Amino acid sequence: MLLLIDGILKFLSDKIREKSAVIGLSGGVDSSLVLTLLSRVLEKEKIIGIYMPDLKSPPEDLEDVDKICRFNNVSFRTINIEGILNQYKQALKIEEPATIGNMKSRIRMSILYSIANSSNGIVVGTTNKSEYLTGYFTKYGDGGCDIEPIIGLYKTQVWELSSQLGLPASIINKKPSARLWESQTDEDDLGISYVDLDKTLIYFQENGEFPNNREGKIVSRLYLSSLHKRKMPYNPEEDPAS
Repeated sequence: MLLLIDGILKFLSDKIREKSAVIGLSGGVDSSLVLTLLSRVLEKEKIIGIYMPDLKSPPEDLEDVDKICRFNNVSFRTINIEGILNQYKQALKIEEPATIGNMKSRIRMSILYSIANSSNGIVVGTTNKSEYLTGYFTKYGDGGCDIEPIIGLYKTQVWELSSQLGLPASIINKKPSARLWESQTDEDDLGISYVDLDKTLIYFQENGEFPNNREGKIVSRLYLSSLHKRKMPYNPEEDPAS
């Protein structure tokens, strides 16, 4: 894991250089790990952490954002998105929870880019490899960023590395949730635990095919249905038949 840390730190140092790093903080382990890695290579004043709750965000998320910022001796700013979200919902007459959840993610992305535009910054993503390969991110939402430092780490590796770096236990042990709608959890959405998901993804990466079992079928479906999220938009030049 130490080699992984060194590689990520070099990547961050090379890519950010003289700019500031703008990162959305959720109180979850992924953004907490990325913030911790950023704090190893950047001056504290160049790290712009933004916490963007809505009305349904639980208080423990703010507590954990505060914990990880204190852990790294960096400051953060809170921007409540509830007012913006309500304007969107009213204008578009949208009530479906999943659509509203994706809307939240895209509002947050827009805020991060607006801040980056005004601060000579780049937006730092927090998607891990397990999320990336299964499409468990919002297209042009949390998937919208300039660099992805931990996209080479499976979720179980994120937990392991976070533990090695001494991140607060409440963050590492928190049940993973994108907080896009009430009572949401990652593993409920995915239909598989992260431990089993990572085992299946590693099998796929090593063998070029998914195992012929329940887990393999679940992960294969997630992988294939999200291919469009891992590609640039389709266009006439790449599609000779069009």
